Amino acid sequence: MSTEVAPEPAAPTTPTTPAAPTAPTAPTAPTAAGTLRAHPRFLRVWLGQASGAVGDQLLPVALSLYVLHSGGGAGEVGLVLGGRAVSLVVCLLAGGVLADRMKRTRILFAADLFRAALILTAAALLPWLPVAALPLLTMLMGAGEAMSRPAARSLIPSLLPDALLERGNALVAAAHRSSAVLGALVGVSLVALVGVRTALVLAGLVFAVGALTVLKVPEDVPSSGPGRRSVLADAAHGLRAIRRRPWATAVMFTVCLHLFAGSATALTLLPVVSREHFGGDVAYGVVLSAMAIGALPAIVVAGRWRPKAPGTVAMLVLTGYALVPLSLVGPFPLAGVAACFALGGFVVEMYFVYWASALQRAFPSDVLGKVFALDQLSAYALLPLGYLLVGPAVGAFGAATVLTGGGILVIASSLLCLAVPGVARLGGRPGEELPH
Repeated sequence: MSTEVAPEPAAPTTPTTPAAPTAPTAPTAPTAAGTLRAHPRFLRVWLGQASGAVGDQLLPVALSLYVLHSGGGAGEVGLVLGGRAVSLVVCLLAGGVLADRMKRTRILFAADLFRAALILTAAALLPWLPVAALPLLTMLMGAGEAMSRPAARSLIPSLLPDALLERGNALVAAAHRSSAVLGALVGVSLVALVGVRTALVLAGLVFAVGALTVLKVPEDVPSSGPGRRSVLADAAHGLRAIRRRPWATAVMFTVCLHLFAGSATALTLLPVVSREHFGGDVAYGVVLSAMAIGALPAIVVAGRWRPKAPGTVAMLVLTGYALVPLSLVGPFPLAGVAACFALGGFVVEMYFVYWASALQRAFPSDVLGKVFALDQLSAYALLPLGYLLVGPAVGAFGAATVLTGGGILVIASSLLCLAVPGVARLGGRPGEELPH
């Protein structure tokens, strides 16, 4: 227990430690400490993650359309998307343990290089790959992603001062969302014009670019506390740190329900609805891009606004995510569906910036990789089941019932989460040092 209560050094990257008591003024300071441009290591890692985000979006779009073009339906699309989710559930914790033991930039380099090689190989062999083999491809891609995610998110506090965490997380989110727009549009366009293989080749190349950007970025090895634990003991150490903060547990469980009830149903049925009601695959790309575009204003707001109760703001706006599955019930006209998905992107990014910054402040460095891994693991815990159940549930109850139930569960879980002590402030007030 003593390793968990050791305070995390908060100011190695802050050049003016005597000014720490006046932290609330730091975000507006025009000095180097108050600008992201003054932190080139962060910007290089950010560029690599932005490049990889294009590949992350290209792959599911290309493979979902490939399945539909090959005669598959919602069940087959769910299996392909579920392969990634299964791998994330299985591998994320291992990725978190590695992130707290190794140089995180090395993990990012290896994960991107692995995914680049895997996608390029799949592109070369695609004519001979049966559709049934595609879930295995997405599982392997998910394993690379599971290694990358905890390392990337736990690396940020070592690259930026505390006062810039919201801005740094907002810029990361902006890169992912902007890249998602590009990835979705390019993916649909490439599949329509030149085929799935070209889309996969481009995805492989952008992962290769992502690997090169983090190569030789200087970084210290994370402190692992007194002595090296076993993998299981290391994982248990991170789990105990989360359990000591009920507000964190409550938010993680709520987001798990959102992905299970909202995301799995909407993302599985969206390409089907696009073909049946909106004339084809282009509408699929347009709606996904709208979701990414809608996130951009939220990223600007959350990067600048630090409310006294960020958890209250996050949970209330997350109720709006219910419109993502509900918009497909009718469905709404294409413009209405795109607007609802855009709102979904907005509320998710408002939540993400406040949530990631809270975790980076609330947990010490030696458990932060595991905390982010467990956060992602809890979020994806029910997602594979959600993808697998969409097809049978639609067959038994109808698409409208499944989508409506998902929207109701999103709203109810968001509001109930606010009843847990600590959720309103996400463990503390913006700018204050949280106890470990």
